[in-house]
Amino acid sequence: MDVSPKIRPGIEAIPVNHEGREILVLRDRTNVSEDLAVERQSADILLLLDGSTSLRDIQVSLMRKHGLGLIGIDEIQNLVERLDEHFMLDNERYRNHLRVLAERFRKESIRPASHAGQAYPEDPAALSELLAGYFDQPGGPGFQGSVQQDKTLCGLVLPHIDFQRGGHCYAWGFSALPQRTETELYMILGTCHLPMTQPFALTTKAFQTPLGRVSCAGDLAESIAQRAGVDLFHDELLHRSEHTIEFQVVFLQYLLGDEGDYQILPILCSGFQEMLEKRILPMDHDPYRRALEAIIETLNDSTKQTCLIASADLAHLGPQFGDPYPVQQTALKRVEQDDKGLLQFVLDGDAEGFYRTILGEGDRRRICGLPPIYTLLSVSRSDDIRLLNYGQAFHPHATVTFASLALWN
Repeated sequence: MDVSPKIRPGIEAIPVNHEGREILVLRDRTNVSEDLAVERQSADILLLLDGSTSLRDIQVSLMRKHGLGLIGIDEIQNLVERLDEHFMLDNERYRNHLRVLAERFRKESIRPASHAGQAYPEDPAALSELLAGYFDQPGGPGFQGSVQQDKTLCGLVLPHIDFQRGGHCYAWGFSALPQRTETELYMILGTCHLPMTQPFALTTKAFQTPLGRVSCAGDLAESIAQRAGVDLFHDELLHRSEHTIEFQVVFLQYLLGDEGDYQILPILCSGFQEMLEKRILPMDHDPYRRALEAIIETLNDSTKQTCLIASADLAHLGPQFGDPYPVQQTALKRVEQDDKGLLQFVLDGDAEGFYRTILGEGDRRRICGLPPIYTLLSVSRSDDIRLLNYGQAFHPHATVTFASLALWN
């Protein structure tokens, strides 16, 4: 047992009332560990599992806060042992387990649906009915292909918020997809909500959802990794539970079927936090620049007609995301103005201007779609970009904004 245990990233504590008793459910966003229920008073212990505080010091801290004799060292140790059993501590046992999972996942040929039955229906008919409703509802676009354009659709910026709050915005974006399309490859750039070691995470796996299976352009993924000169499969395990690509695949399957002549190239994008903190441009960050150049070179050499998709939400505001005060409904108009001012750089195809604006703000609005949108604009050669829909999911403690844009050439 570690002298000073540390709870690992990705573990979140959710208060739950179970049979009249308040408990905490520890949930792992990486989907490595199963849910673990602990006593509500364990919250104080969890906050002190920082890797630098010993069990004895944790006990002393709790005694100072709550009084003598309330928390015994055995109680603290029992909780730590349970966390360790569930691989919720950042230690060598967890890292060994992660290596085993990563190796096992790398050998699999299919990435199963991770969010079916939770974020959307597992039943294919119910799922199709749900997605159809987003096109048909009042204020919806009507149907796929309803956004007519003489040019060729070469890119989309779409939300990755849950369907319940943002389904209509997905529909507006996908309404730009022609009902008859010659597109052979959809390169989906997804925000990764967990830490990554490399700029991108590739996979060669087919994606399975309740609507079928879509094959992956594995040869292109291998080519990108080889050209980049780094192991862009190192973070592949993160594909297993990340929703940002899965949600786009579900819509593509609904609109195009699972037996069409198209493939996907799923790419998870690492956050730009290091670049923002160092105040450097992405193209001055050597690992990112080399990986981006590898993507561009591979697509240039490919004969496949390609549509790029950036799975990207915009602002994240409120105490849940670190703001000191709740979001006021009266502020939503200003939030929209700020978002649309930022999106003007996207409409202009200006990746650097988009990044520099967020850098200048100190990323105070937490634009989680920055990496995929920047990458899409850097790869795309579009000469016609349009905003199709803008949306806000308002909650005083957690407001998220998003938009759909289409790119043509």
